[in-house]
Amino acid sequence: MSWWSRTRRLPLLAVCLVAFWLLVVPFGDASLPVPQLGGATAADVPLPLFAPLLPVVALIVCCGGAPSNEATTVRRVGTLDAALAAALPAATAVVVGTALLAGFGAGDGGDGDAALWSVVRNLGACVGLALLAREAFGRHAATLLPTLAALAVAVFGYGPEQQAHWWAWPAADPVDPLAWAGSAALLATGLARTVTRDRPARR
Repeated sequence: MSWWSRTRRLPLLAVCLVAFWLLVVPFGDASLPVPQLGGATAADVPLPLFAPLLPVVALIVCCGGAPSNEATTVRRVGTLDAALAAALPAATAVVVGTALLAGFGAGDGGDGDAALWSVVRNLGACVGLALLAREAFGRHAATLLPTLAALAVAVFGYGPEQQAHWWAWPAADPVDPLAWAGSAALLATGLARTVTRDRPARR
């Protein structure tokens, strides 16, 4: 376990995750006007669309520094990596819930605070996409898929009156069931692929 902890550089991942929390909890309702090609002239793209890329990049970097002989070890590193990846949205949900209960949310108890939950949802989707891309294309391209997804939603994801298209899950309302279902499916698929395909070889 200590060997796995050293190769995964957990302190660096923890620092990036805390920095992510310090960004989204007080400023989770912030947005940036972005020109649109999906129907609207411009849309206020929320911070929770891009902020999850920070811990996801850190996760891929920290899990990508394993030694080359890892595939011949006995320990199931894929299971440990999947548990580490699942801990990111789980810990973020705890932090968001605690912050809202303590009155430290970004909003006033209404839409602003509800938007914080979309941070959890979007982080889960980004983690799932990154894990799938890591399996398909390798760790060097693993963050490309969630980054392209975020850019596509930011530029093409909004229709008239700044309403998100049905496929633009990260831009959907925080309580949108389709967005939560899609994000949960991506996360579950990414975790499953990590567990089943990233195990050490057995002889």
